[in-house]
Amino acid sequence: MRLMACSGMIGYGFTEVGLRRGLEMGVRMIGCDAGSMDPGPYYLGTATPFVSETATRRDLGLMLRGAREFDVPMIIGSAGGGGSDAQLAWTVSLIEDLARQHGLSFKMAIIKAEPARAYLNRHVTAGRTAPLGPIEELTTDTVDRAARIVAMMGVEPLQNALNAGADVIIAGRCSDAAIYAALPLMHGHDAGLAWHLGKIIECGAQVIEPRAGQDCIIGTLNDDGFHVEPGHPDKICTKTRVAAHTLYENPSPHELKEPSGVLDSSHCTFTQVDPRTVHVTGSRFKPTEAYTVKLEGVRRAGFRSIFIAGVRDPVLTAGFADFAAACEARTRDQARSLKIDDDAYTVAFRTYGAGAVMGDREFAALNLAPTELCIIGEVIADDEATSRAVLAKARYALLHTDFDGRLCISGNLAFPFSPSDISVGEVFDFSIWHTLELDDPLEPFPVTYQEITS
Repeated sequence: MRLMACSGMIGYGFTEVGLRRGLEMGVRMIGCDAGSMDPGPYYLGTATPFVSETATRRDLGLMLRGAREFDVPMIIGSAGGGGSDAQLAWTVSLIEDLARQHGLSFKMAIIKAEPARAYLNRHVTAGRTAPLGPIEELTTDTVDRAARIVAMMGVEPLQNALNAGADVIIAGRCSDAAIYAALPLMHGHDAGLAWHLGKIIECGAQVIEPRAGQDCIIGTLNDDGFHVEPGHPDKICTKTRVAAHTLYENPSPHELKEPSGVLDSSHCTFTQVDPRTVHVTGSRFKPTEAYTVKLEGVRRAGFRSIFIAGVRDPVLTAGFADFAAACEARTRDQARSLKIDDDAYTVAFRTYGAGAVMGDREFAALNLAPTELCIIGEVIADDEATSRAVLAKARYALLHTDFDGRLCISGNLAFPFSPSDISVGEVFDFSIWHTLELDDPLEPFPVTYQEITS
């Protein structure tokens, strides 16, 4: 069975050459992941796609026309970025518009992945949730306070739609590998190989050289293993890249957890069968007694305002940490004069060039004072007015506060933009990162069908 991942993410792009070649090779389905929590909680909280509509429309249009021309199913997972109902609806509207534009007819399945709060709270009360990592147990209060919560579906909802004859499946939050494991598992292929193949191809061109953007990748399942090769004839797959991708995003180097079990790659062999193709054997799947799906939820934390500025004074850069602490204290004193309590906001100065990326986890010795610093001042408060008011005080404090060795009375900061103060918008934090145990893998993932006619 031959399958094709068109890209690592809808909107990241792929070549039409790679897509066409894969379709002409006789793939049984084409798919693409459309979401991730990597860009942070904002996109789920606001139901905002993090790839442009223009790029998304381009990729969906090419995939949709190719799938219908060659009469193979097309599966999109984690629609719209976070897989929420609103992001799902946005993706469906693009598909409907593209179908009208190109005169296409097909059966479309729409699978939601945003469970009702009452449903989740019943499971929380019944003790059927567990934290993923060193975080607190899930409570009904946390569920009720969340802005949005999605559940990550496995293969079963996708298989349900395929069995119902869906030509196009647009799914909410979904396991990346499940997009490609669903069809092979329906047809009796080995679970270890099917899940491992899904894991390798779901990120598209991550395993392809030369790596210049995204592109299509093809996986072919056989009795003893699977092949991985690029769609584009001028690109190659290497065993090093395929093996490395097996480790990608896994807490364990040899285990990948999915709703129904664990993929064990500890006995795998990666063979370069020709310059373009890698063969993988030895994948094993260990079913678990409990079927669990991941819950991802976010809560609103406030409103963020920022300024961006540069510092090049060698005296100030050398002692900026102490200076920033003094300016924060001054900011808080000034905010109190505006009747703004200390606990009504947070203020931070991110010093790029002096440990901003790692923060207090920095392990490298920062012995040399940098020539210049990029300072990002940040204030988060409940509302925009408070956020901007405190930020203005913080900006003024950094701009005009004296420091030991100061040689002039002009401003300490160089601003690249005017206006200097920027309202960034709402801020969200991850509040739910838990598993939910299910008796029925389909239960929190309702599916509806549409007959699209040209």
